[in-house]
Amino acid sequence: MQRRLAAIAIVLVLLLFPAAADSYSLSAYISGVSSGVDNIGFGLFPIGTTFGFERLFALVPGQRDAEFQFEMSFAFNNSTIDERFDYVTGMPIWMDEDISALSGTYFNPRAYIDIYLDQGFGDNPLYDDGSLVNLRLGFNARYSMALERVDLSKSGNSDPPLFVDDSGHLKPPFDGSLPAYPWLEGNRSVYTDYLYLDAYLNLDRDTPTDAEAEHGLGLDLSFVYGPKWLFNSISGTQSDFWRFGIYLEEKMELFTVYQDNGWNWVNMYVGHSNTFRYTGGATVPVNMLPEDRLRAILSDRIWIHFTAPQFLAGDCFAFIELNLYNTLMFGGVANGPSSFSIELQSSFSARIQVRLFGFIRLEYQVGYDFIRGIWPEYPDWWQNAALSFYVSV
Repeated sequence: MQRRLAAIAIVLVLLLFPAAADSYSLSAYISGVSSGVDNIGFGLFPIGTTFGFERLFALVPGQRDAEFQFEMSFAFNNSTIDERFDYVTGMPIWMDEDISALSGTYFNPRAYIDIYLDQGFGDNPLYDDGSLVNLRLGFNARYSMALERVDLSKSGNSDPPLFVDDSGHLKPPFDGSLPAYPWLEGNRSVYTDYLYLDAYLNLDRDTPTDAEAEHGLGLDLSFVYGPKWLFNSISGTQSDFWRFGIYLEEKMELFTVYQDNGWNWVNMYVGHSNTFRYTGGATVPVNMLPEDRLRAILSDRIWIHFTAPQFLAGDCFAFIELNLYNTLMFGGVANGPSSFSIELQSSFSARIQVRLFGFIRLEYQVGYDFIRGIWPEYPDWWQNAALSFYVSV
């Protein structure tokens, strides 16, 4: 009980911090506009929207202002049950072909809030206005629903419901325990939350816009804790996990050529990063599941970034990025048995993006998977393209 009260107190204190601030900024972002499930909104309603609120205020004497941020997001779309995993043990089909698999698509409205307090300490030697170390304490809460597909009510649709029978009663296996898919149990309305602590080492220089070549080093240590006593057992245990991660990134400028007005003409930098992450605990929620459900991941990335000239305005430019990824996944299965498994993936990708006036982005990506891990159905070649719009006030 004391631990629960302490967690509640932390959240309440975080919420009160903005009251002491002298100034604030309000930001709202539209992260996507889509026709939605079965043409909800007729292509005009934004189904993925994030609202953010932040305030800067003095917290530690002699240090830069602390940042308080509140973010709220919601989405309305379909999700798919991955039939490659056993719904009891969580094991991938490549570990045991005789698994109890589920399949199907359901309507998945969901929303989350994220609250954090960030305080910097010391001075970044490569950036006069930056901190050397930042500590961030935060709280994240998520609510989601797994409902029957919206288009089942359309005239002439003969598809059977996923969760219930013709009489409206839950049909197996949704009428019982689903250890590997706890968010699909019971009424399938799920609330989960967690606390997190991040520590950042900043030894990189400032880039006022993304058109500049990046240079420097960064280190991120993170710990996430979502125990069942933190309101994660309201309707059965939906979350009881922890995650530790470390991320190291180095970037080195190769060259930069400037225009007469100070804009970038061309530049290039090379980057390298390593990531290690381990997810523990008896019940890992859907939004925190590790890759391929194996608890540990070790990845290596190296990339070259080339930026083309800025034109018309400072936020109009294009860039090309070439990436080489190697990822090792190993350990036991999240929400499943503790038997050890290992998997390797390796791939190359090229990314081309054009940015126009800060709110329009055109992007094309193409890649080749050298080593595709255990799953044989992964394609050798893949590609995608996107047109995105960003709005802020």
